[in-house]
Amino acid sequence: MSEVVSVSLDDIMSLRVEVLRKGTPVQHCNYPEDDYDDVVHFGIIRAGETIATSTWFIKECPLHPNETAMQLKGMAVRESLHGEGLGAQLIDRGLQLAKERGAIVVWARARNSAMGFYERCGFTKVGEEFIDEPTGMPHHIVVSTV
Repeated sequence: MSEVVSVSLDDIMSLRVEVLRKGTPVQHCNYPEDDYDDVVHFGIIRAGETIATSTWFIKECPLHPNETAMQLKGMAVRESLHGEGLGAQLIDRGLQLAKERGAIVVWARARNSAMGFYERCGFTKVGEEFIDEPTGMPHHIVVSTV
């Protein structure tokens, strides 16, 4: 099992672009939330390279107003390593962080192509499908309780 560690934005940006912007017209992967005071970037490092990452911060879920919620964003695992359980490790660590910070709900804007992964990790698809503006890809909001 690989260790999930807290990393810097510089440590994860190239992986974000490689995975999350592949086949899209946008070639940057900066989020406004990267500047939040409470943001945490998790990474899994092998041979000095970040091979998996996720970003977590407190932000109200639009489908669960008035509940303390943590959003997951920027989930990326190097494509050649899909299926090794790295994403699930990141989710587990993020859910632990959410619990530590008093969140009741964890949510994400998930690509439809990743829906099976999120469902295996205990998330539920809610609301209507929407097209994510930067990527042009169909997404749903997914939610898990902590």
